[in-house]
Amino acid sequence: MHLPQAAVLALSMLGPLTLVPSPSAAAARDGIAPVADTYVVTESPGSTYGSATKLAASNWSTPWHSQAYLRFSVPAPPAGRSIASARLELLYQKTTQQASVTELHAVADNAWPESMTYADRPALGPVVATATLPEAGATSLSFDVSGTVRTAGTYSFAMTNPTAQSATVVHSREAGDLGPRLVVTYTQQAQQTLCGASFIQEGSETYQQALAREDALFGGLKAVRVFYGGLPQSWPGKLDAGGRPMVISFKASPRDIIAGTHDAAMRAWFRGAPAGQDIYWTFYHEPEDNIAKGEFSAADYRAAWQHLTALSREAANPRLRATLILMGWTVDPASGRDWRDYYPGRGALDVLAWDIYNYDSKAAKGEYLDAGFLLDASLAVNRAEGLPYGVAELGSHIAAGDDGTGRAAWLSRMTAHLSDNDALWALYFDIDWSSGDYRLRDPDGRAVWTAFCA
Repeated sequence: MHLPQAAVLALSMLGPLTLVPSPSAAAARDGIAPVADTYVVTESPGSTYGSATKLAASNWSTPWHSQAYLRFSVPAPPAGRSIASARLELLYQKTTQQASVTELHAVADNAWPESMTYADRPALGPVVATATLPEAGATSLSFDVSGTVRTAGTYSFAMTNPTAQSATVVHSREAGDLGPRLVVTYTQQAQQTLCGASFIQEGSETYQQALAREDALFGGLKAVRVFYGGLPQSWPGKLDAGGRPMVISFKASPRDIIAGTHDAAMRAWFRGAPAGQDIYWTFYHEPEDNIAKGEFSAADYRAAWQHLTALSREAANPRLRATLILMGWTVDPASGRDWRDYYPGRGALDVLAWDIYNYDSKAAKGEYLDAGFLLDASLAVNRAEGLPYGVAELGSHIAAGDDGTGRAAWLSRMTAHLSDNDALWALYFDIDWSSGDYRLRDPDGRAVWTAFCA
């Protein structure tokens, strides 16, 4: 892989992979340098400061008020790894009258130039991190942006100062090695592809009892799929997954989401999410047919996703992972669809997942489609976008003329292909659905999934 010149990676099998700042401010500093930075002044709305060697977030009564902007380009993680944490490191240029609290905002617009002025500055997003002054005369400050920087992509921030009669003045990128650095830590190694299941209640079961049934069938699932037909229930919701990763989907009118109708409920849900558990949340999984039927537009769907992701980021919980789930059929040229129509942009997502099925029409003819045919097109999309990959629904009913051994062999090929390509998880669609019974109740199919879970 190729990183920006200032980003130096030290690979170690003994611990996480980290871009570590040097203890000496005068020495070369590791980390990702900004591709652009500047500051703007309220009282001088037509002036530009992009060539200055400082960034200033000032709050003087003279009056003089300024805010600083920074933009970073985060490269794709090393193969098989993902971003574990990120922090913005800044070195003070002025060490007197420092702000006791400095705020860092997300900025959705990444197109601003260093020549911008206060008059044409991009809008501030929510506060994603704060930094407090550790002691008088401190030489640096740090913002934890792990909740925002989760995947490769472009990220813009704005630094503001709510502390009266003070200024946060730091070195800009024009100051060379003294300039800002985004320090990114990666996971140590590729995560093993987790087995899981999509399931629903049968008979008089509760959702919790349905999970217990699935655990007993397959020797213990490693990830759990939960469906909501409307907004998600307050935590813990339908079930307690025991700390396992959960893939949770919910639905609402995209226009209501855009209008902010559900902001209070969704803010509370995101804030209430467990901090020690991976929650892969998705808004309206498989939207393609709904959009084709005219129930809502693709543009509204994308805008609703962007709105919800912004609310999620406010919770500053890096275990909340925005996960778009599309049909694997969508990337088949025969579908006549374009996955980009439903894609809210890499900056709005942490994971791109797919529902992958052996086509019912093929199963009716006694066929199981090749793993590469079913998976490679969607894997290529994820690689191009630099996003982790998952399969939220994987399934086939037993093909005509098969006693179950054929489906079991197909499942083995599918899980091997997913594991070879570092999929986060594969969740089998263990449901008797209107289009067929996909459940793994035959001895061979059940044995394959149990072995995969083990």
